[in-house]
Amino acid sequence: MLNGDVLFERARVMNSFFERMSGLMFKKEIDADALVFKDTCWIHSFFCVIPFNVLFIGKDFKILNHFTKINKNKILPPVWNAKYTIEYLGGPLKISLDDKIEIIKA
Repeated sequence: MLNGDVLFERARVMNSFFERMSGLMFKKEIDADALVFKDTCWIHSFFCVIPFNVLFIGKDFKILNHFTKINKNKILPPVWNAKYTIEYLGGPLKISLDDKIEIIKA
């Protein structure tokens, strides 16, 4: 949530080694609104077939960086203080850096 608004209703936490390794690679769609990776500060878009967006979240749940419309075969710069990384499809969210999000487990 951000300012009382739900950003992703069906976010999926990527826990297993295979889930974390594959992410959006080779996928044209996902069965969730977003993929959440814990303890990830760096990503790439090799083998990704659709553009996507990424939020890097700090341990205090502040948004540290927001990359939008990432195309295939890109390497994003690391965001060293990131505790969570959220990959999502569609248009970029209207957010500001240093906004705080709230993660609610269902």
